[in-house]
Amino acid sequence: MVKADGSGDVTREQALLALALADKPIEHLLDEAVQLVSLHVPGLTALYAPCEEQPAELPEPTHGEVPVRGDHGLLVGVLRLSEAPAPDDVGFLVQLAEVLGTALVRSRREERLLRSERRLVEAQRISQVGSYDFEIATNTNTWSDQLYRIYGREPQSFMASYEIFLSMLHPDDREHVIATHQRSMESLEPFEMEERVVWPDGQVRTLASWGEVVADSEGHPARMVGICWDITDRRAIEEQLVREALHDRLTGLPNRALFVDRLTQSLAALPRHRGALAVLFLDVDRFKVINDSLGHEAGDGVLVELGQRLERLMRPGDTVARFGGDEFVVLCQDIDHPAEAVHVAERLTEGLSGSIAVNGSDVVVTVSVGIAMSSSPADLAGDLLRDADAAMYRAKRDGRARSVLFADTMRQEALARLDTEVELRRALTSGDLRLHYQPVVDLASGLVVGVEALLRWEHRTRGLVMPVDIITIAEETGLIVPLGEWVLEEACTQLVRWHQDCPHLTMAVNLSGVQLARPDLVARVGEVLERTGVRRSALSLEITESVLMRDAEEALGVLEELKALGVRISVDDFGTGYSSLSYLKRFPVDVLKIDRSFVDGLGSDADDLAIVQAILALATSLDIDIIAEGVETSAQREVLQGLGCRLAQGYLLGRPGAAADVAGQLNAVLPLPRQATQRERL
Repeated sequence: MVKADGSGDVTREQALLALALADKPIEHLLDEAVQLVSLHVPGLTALYAPCEEQPAELPEPTHGEVPVRGDHGLLVGVLRLSEAPAPDDVGFLVQLAEVLGTALVRSRREERLLRSERRLVEAQRISQVGSYDFEIATNTNTWSDQLYRIYGREPQSFMASYEIFLSMLHPDDREHVIATHQRSMESLEPFEMEERVVWPDGQVRTLASWGEVVADSEGHPARMVGICWDITDRRAIEEQLVREALHDRLTGLPNRALFVDRLTQSLAALPRHRGALAVLFLDVDRFKVINDSLGHEAGDGVLVELGQRLERLMRPGDTVARFGGDEFVVLCQDIDHPAEAVHVAERLTEGLSGSIAVNGSDVVVTVSVGIAMSSSPADLAGDLLRDADAAMYRAKRDGRARSVLFADTMRQEALARLDTEVELRRALTSGDLRLHYQPVVDLASGLVVGVEALLRWEHRTRGLVMPVDIITIAEETGLIVPLGEWVLEEACTQLVRWHQDCPHLTMAVNLSGVQLARPDLVARVGEVLERTGVRRSALSLEITESVLMRDAEEALGVLEELKALGVRISVDDFGTGYSSLSYLKRFPVDVLKIDRSFVDGLGSDADDLAIVQAILALATSLDIDIIAEGVETSAQREVLQGLGCRLAQGYLLGRPGAAADVAGQLNAVLPLPRQATQRERL
């Protein structure tokens, strides 16, 4: 009981001390403070009014308001009194305000701390980062709620110790984790690591963690604090990205980057292994025909099947890779002798050849294989691949569906081919290309009725380069497209000039298989015809029989479109391509050119004579003109005339020459020149 004069069971000092030490919510403390005013200052009542922190000055308690100040003397509220207090009560009221100010500051700090903790918990939940605080001396491990979730447990479902923590780790990672923690406690340096945790359902998750050891005042490890987050999904994505970066998406085989890496490592390891290693470079023969005829989806199916067959054919330690397109590469280690590598290659050509069922169609494939070997760690992966590639191209040139072991001479050939490609590109713009024209002669009159345009390259060191040394490289590199357009435009332009004096003259221009396969061929030919203004019926486009029969149906459509432009269509080297008579009947062909191989034996070989007779009879029945190629002797000319062949060309009748040289022959009966050499026949 408190009396009016301040005496009683509880003094003012005791009441203030009790209020200061009370562990109660701030709302209760404010209520008790107001009651203390009524109990210890008779006749006075008080009301607490909070305010925002501010440095404003307030009147002294004598004016009926007592300021309540917090940190740094900032005003946080006021006690409003019912009247001005007596002088003896002012000290008590000021002390009461100080106690209230301290309690308010403490309350606000606790509230901010609680909010901060809540935000931390929410941030950890959102960011999926957990935290821990391990007291080493007491083996007490305090985990955040999110850390429990990361470890696959319900938040706060148990009190974690270091032993419990270790028991949750993957058995293979425990020793590493213990060693990492031990090093950090000895060095007091922070640590980072990855570890795997096993969830109660058996699921294994990969975690990343960062932590540090906090020392006590004497420098001894006292606590270990840190954070942890789940990186399982990220690791899976990274592994997938790495796999995609190092593997072919279509076949799943290693790609060029991974193969080169393995080859480099294998070369470096050669001193530690017996024998040598071999690189086999495989290319699918005529793969473009599959894509063009059945579509790219079918082509992809063929590549997938070939990749699977390759893996089945090779040893477990060998590496099978796809380099892109229709190219595969195999790395064979521990090869004792080149003959062993050749045997492996032959096994591959045999095992990969045959039919493959794709979208209801049986596709017959063969492969060409180049082999390069190494027994020296000084060899470079790129050089070995280059050599195997060169050997593969030799296998292609030798007839496909075979394997070839690399020889040093092939490297020189490859370099020469590269030089030729570079120089040919330059020749397209430097004006070094030429056209020569070979006359087509009417055998009865000896008059020139047409010419065939033949490409020549005026090389600065090699002299006049013939088509046989140009076309293959041009087709492989794609240069045949701009090269062919140049030939066509140049020939048409020249024909327009000659038509001023020789309006009857025709011009034959060769098209390659690469040009024929291009979807824009017809449009490009049409553009040249428009630009030059050539009489279209005087222009004949020549395609070899073998090119036509690679994909007869596709060729039929292209020929019909070309024919619609108004030009004539000629089949070159007829008799060598095994064309079906039904296709020949369907093709819009105007001219057949009898291949020189059949003309060679005229006058001496009965079989050649029979073949030429049959071709002439066939052409007559189909109303197709005939031109005999490669007429080299008077005997051949006489036989052809006797068989009723009207037109011919060959060295006997006129050698290829520049436009200025040929111009003088266009209106004259040609004399018979000397016998041709083998080189000039090209």
